[in-house]
Amino acid sequence: MKKKPPPSPRLAAVTVMDPELGKKDRALLERAEQHPRSYSDGEMSVWWATAPRLLRPGAAVAALAGGAWITGETEWYKPSPHDGGDTMNDLIGRTMQDGFDYVHAALVYAWPFGAAALAFMAWGYAADAASRNKSARRLAELRSRCVRPGELNDDARTLLARAQQAKKAVRTSAVHRFDLIDRQHNEVSLPRQEWEIAEALREYTRLVKAEPANPEGGKVTALLNTRRRALRASLDGITRRVTALESYAEQVAKADDRYRELQQIQALTDGSDDVLDFLARTARDDLAVAEIEGMTGKAAAVADAFTVALESAKEAAVIALPARKTA
Repeated sequence: MKKKPPPSPRLAAVTVMDPELGKKDRALLERAEQHPRSYSDGEMSVWWATAPRLLRPGAAVAALAGGAWITGETEWYKPSPHDGGDTMNDLIGRTMQDGFDYVHAALVYAWPFGAAALAFMAWGYAADAASRNKSARRLAELRSRCVRPGELNDDARTLLARAQQAKKAVRTSAVHRFDLIDRQHNEVSLPRQEWEIAEALREYTRLVKAEPANPEGGKVTALLNTRRRALRASLDGITRRVTALESYAEQVAKADDRYRELQQIQALTDGSDDVLDFLARTARDDLAVAEIEGMTGKAAAVADAFTVALESAKEAAVIALPARKTA
């Protein structure tokens, strides 16, 4: 049984921003996209954004001020009436009073610093809340200049993903990077095409979602059918635009292939001199082989001469040495 090919990965659309946006507005939209929770609350009261964060430090400052007042109004020790010297109670009481006075002096100096720190904190929290409110107002103004995939239905989201894929294929091609096609025009035209497609798809999705889920009556049904035919014609127009972008991306891909092929041909042509040099080395190798073969023949002749001399030496030794007598 023939296996089915694996399904192609589904294209995923990404958020599209108006290419006419300034850097600050674009950065704000990108932050809101990356950290949606930080910008989801919208505008809020500066007081209610600040007051809850000051409860604990405010309570601490109030405790310092209250402690300073209480320690200043309270007298822990009074000398006992007697005619003689200090009693043990006088010594203990005076020691405790001195410690109490030291605490009072410390609180008197501490609570104003705490109050100043509290005021500084309040100012910082209020400024942060005001800044967030300003960002929230600006975000509300910029909502229409940003199209998110979640705002589109399935058909619109698929078309946007196809357009973005074609745009990416063109901008990442070698012929675009090296300005072999009209790179400057692409940098301006492709983002504008993507934005106009995204805007049209958002409007298409809004109109589709505005249709009644359960139409009642023949007139409503007939009107709804007419409306749907008009929307389908509009979607077909957007589809033709996306298809044209994909055709452009295919032509750029073909140009990329021809460019790589040309580079390879040039590399091979540039290396032809090296090939000829290497071929010349092959001729030198043939001469070296002939020389080595001559050396090999000489070595063989020397070896043969040594063999003859060795046999002669063996024969002379047999004649010169008497044979050993056997018992």
